[in-house]
Order: sequence, then structure tokens, then C-alpha cells
Amino acid sequence: MIRRWISWAAVVVSLLPFSSCTCYHETPEPPAKVAARPGFGTGIATRKPPEPVEPQHVPPPIAAPKQAPTVPPIPRETPQPASVPENFPAGIPIPEGSEVMAVQHLANDARNVIFSTENADAPQLFSLYKDSMRGSGWGEPTQQYQGKDTSFLSFKKGDTITNISVSKDPKSGKRIVAVMYYEEQPLPFPEF
Repeated sequence: MIRRWISWAAVVVSLLPFSSCTCYHETPEPPAKVAARPGFGTGIATRKPPEPVEPQHVPPPIAAPKQAPTVPPIPRETPQPASVPENFPAGIPIPEGSEVMAVQHLANDARNVIFSTENADAPQLFSLYKDSMRGSGWGEPTQQYQGKDTSFLSFKKGDTITNISVSKDPKSGKRIVAVMYYEEQPLPFPEF
């Protein structure tokens, strides 16, 4: 009996596409096609160009001129020429004809004294410091470098450490000698 029902259901389902549908009578007719114009670009819909807008001139607001602020003059003292500090270590030569340009106070009471000289070139200054300091008890340099325009020397005597660099000022052509010195302090913690 189940076979009969399955057969019957199959016949009914297969006849469904042939049923009578009246929905095609209710749809409206499609619109008629517009005749195409001949020529290039005729299939592109044209837009109406926008109407030109007349520019409106709006004058910018005029600001009243302002007076430049005046700064009252500050009385300045004439800077005193730099000089070699009193605690400058003994045995460090000062090149003949040089002038002290600046003395810088650095951390841990270190000083940097900057000289300028026109009377010597880099190799002469390198030899002056190396030979003179060796002869005055500073011993051999702990570090040294000698180049064409730049040189560097480092010495240690007791707790005093001295670094000397010689270079050339590119603007004036003068030799610049910087002597930095300080007293070595014990470390605040044990060494390992």
C-alpha cells in the first residue's frame, strides 16, 4: 500500500509544472524601444551641463596694523676674556701664542679648557703634548690617536685624568685644543 501512495505522489508532483497559471495575463507590456541615433557615443546618455555660477567677490576683512612690541634693552656686562683656571693641572703645556676661548664646568667638578692657536699644526701639537707631559711626570699616554687634522691623547697621574683633543676649526682654520681634566672618584659601590 505504501508503494501505491509513493507512486501516486510522484505522478501528482510531476504534473505540477503543467498546471494552469494565469499570472502571465497580469504583467504589463514592456516599454517600446527608443530608436538608436547613428554615430559615435550615441548609446551614452547626455547630461545637461550645469548652469554657470557667477563668482561673488567677498573682500577680505581688513585688520588694523599692529605696532611691533618693543623690548626694553637689557644692560649687559662686557664678557671678560676666559683664563686658565687656578686648578689647571701642573705639567700640561699651553701652546705659545694661544688664547683661552672658553672654560666649561662639567659634572663631578671636571673642567674643559679650550684654546685656539694659529702657530702650530696638528702633528706639532700632538708631539708637544706627548713629549712635554711624558717629561713632566705624566708618563706614557693611556690612549692616543694621531690623524692628519685631528689627534687625541689621554693621560693619568695619580687620581687626575686628562684628555687632550686637537682639531681644526673649519671656518677660521685655527687649531682648537681642548684639555679636559678631572679627579677620579671612587665608585659608590664595590667593584665586582
